[in-house]
Amino acid sequence: MALRLAVSSALRPALNSQKNQKKSFQVRNASSAVSVKDVLANAPQAEVTTLKNGFRVVTEDNGTATATVGVWIETGSRFENEKNNGTAHFLERLIHKGTGKRAAAALESELNAIGAKLNSFTERDQTAVFVQTGAQDVEKVVDILADVLRNSKLDASTIDSERANILKELDASDNHHQLVLFDMLHAAAYQGTPFAHSVLGTSASIPTITAQQLKEWQEDHYRPVRMVLSAVGGGVSNVSNLAEKYFGDLSNEYPRKVPQVDGTRFTGSEYRYRNDNVPHMYAAFAVEGVGYAHKDALALQVANQFIGQWDVTHATSRTAPSRLVQKIGHDHGLQNLQHFNINYKDTGLFGIYFVADAHDLNDTSGIMKSVAHEWKHLASSTTDEEVAMAKNKLRTSLYQNLETNTQKAGFNAKELLYTGNLRQLSDLEAQIQKIDAGVVREAISRHVYDRDLAAVGVGRTEAFPNYAHVRAGMSWWRL
Repeated sequence: MALRLAVSSALRPALNSQKNQKKSFQVRNASSAVSVKDVLANAPQAEVTTLKNGFRVVTEDNGTATATVGVWIETGSRFENEKNNGTAHFLERLIHKGTGKRAAAALESELNAIGAKLNSFTERDQTAVFVQTGAQDVEKVVDILADVLRNSKLDASTIDSERANILKELDASDNHHQLVLFDMLHAAAYQGTPFAHSVLGTSASIPTITAQQLKEWQEDHYRPVRMVLSAVGGGVSNVSNLAEKYFGDLSNEYPRKVPQVDGTRFTGSEYRYRNDNVPHMYAAFAVEGVGYAHKDALALQVANQFIGQWDVTHATSRTAPSRLVQKIGHDHGLQNLQHFNINYKDTGLFGIYFVADAHDLNDTSGIMKSVAHEWKHLASSTTDEEVAMAKNKLRTSLYQNLETNTQKAGFNAKELLYTGNLRQLSDLEAQIQKIDAGVVREAISRHVYDRDLAAVGVGRTEAFPNYAHVRAGMSWWRL
């Protein structure tokens, strides 16, 4: 919002001034001087505080009438095994079911009274519990967050009821083909490691998770050194003091052993789940990417913008801004195409997801052949002009998402959980500005060229591209 206001105010004189060409030219030059970095440097700055017990607090008071306050925790399915898979997600859902102090109905009523909403999610390496509220109710929200995180009511009837709901969702998830596909992609790419586990768990593990296991998971993982309280919006400047009040006595003593993460290991592999009742083929091909704080992380994010996203409802194919879409958007029975770059704390996935009719092997193989050509272009001949366009796409996507309190709170928390530090957006912009064609070419050459792929298909996979051919295409880029 600040960027749009700054740019529009700088442009207004140029629109009104038609006296002479020289003056208009000067005004246009003045407007272009309002750079993204200048605007971000004047935006509200996030502040980090660490309590004596290691509990970290990051606040960003932007003066708005609303706020998002939440706790992000370093936990998730990567800390699980086959027997207790789904425990982190199971516990996160029980957070909504009340505490020893507040029954579920009382908790919901208290939130409704202040117009607030309790949200949560679990991923492979983090759980987040956050509340969107009015700026005047921030302390009330911190009190509620501390209560649900520290005093969840893990009684047998609540657990059994939620277990039944999770099992129903597991059955229903089979129809969400993209979700199934990416779970299978992780299972193939990280086979033999905890990263292969689904966040939801399995129909074999969920029925065996006990109240004691859930309690022990909470005791082992919800420790202050593994938690970040992030608050963005109005009325959050005092949140660090509130954190001391409500979380300052939380201990770092572990009743058992400190949760450990086994090392990641990427395996080139292929997995197909054929089901001809599915009308299309859902496919994903990925190489191992990089961790969130890796020096090439931003360069790969820029490279990710070159292909972007397209589906058959778009009005463009041959006139699309993406070179790849221009080649294959009008052909090969393609329905949907999306390039992705996923960053976890210490690993990642860089690849392509697509949906196709898959009536012919030549069509599906042609899609992957064109993708390999595009990756080759990124590694060998991309230009500064192309990179400048990709960086602008990244800026638009990134900064637009971070305009909301909730997204910015998540960004700040993730920075601390993954790196131990916090980049201001002006620092992030400075890093983006340093990326040029040479940086992108080197990053793709290091992480994509001649690398093994994890390949997964769901649905009509009879015409799934031949893995050996796709893999060979990854090393035919240089003479």
